[in-house]
Amino acid sequence: MSLAVVKALIAFASVSLSVGGWYFDAIKQPPTHLFNPDWLPHARYHSALWLFSVSLSSLGSLWLLWGSFEGRDSELAIRMAAFLPALFYLSFFPSLLFRNTSAWDDGEKPFLFTAPQVLISTLMLLLLGASLWMDKQLRTH
Repeated sequence: MSLAVVKALIAFASVSLSVGGWYFDAIKQPPTHLFNPDWLPHARYHSALWLFSVSLSSLGSLWLLWGSFEGRDSELAIRMAAFLPALFYLSFFPSLLFRNTSAWDDGEKPFLFTAPQVLISTLMLLLLGASLWMDKQLRTH
């Protein structure tokens, strides 16, 4: 186990969030979110806000992992690099508490006990938690 592995795992979770968001919300056909003609313009605006927020957060995470700055590879830099994607993965859960919301795409027939993005969010949060645990182990030994 090394710091490079910790950083690679955090980077994977961060980049996956951004790439997955753009694919499933903007590129996938038929359109489910950003370019869905059935969505109101303001709802599509919020989808775009989410996509750009995720992308900027991912870029910030990558900069904290591999940027050139004083404090690079510090415990704080690693924790913040993991925290940025974790914010978005965590947001999948309380969002389900709102009335008339669903993690399933409109018209999609459920085929698992939960929507795939909720399952993936759980796995990515576990990955980020394991990364932070590994970083802690490296710093205490």
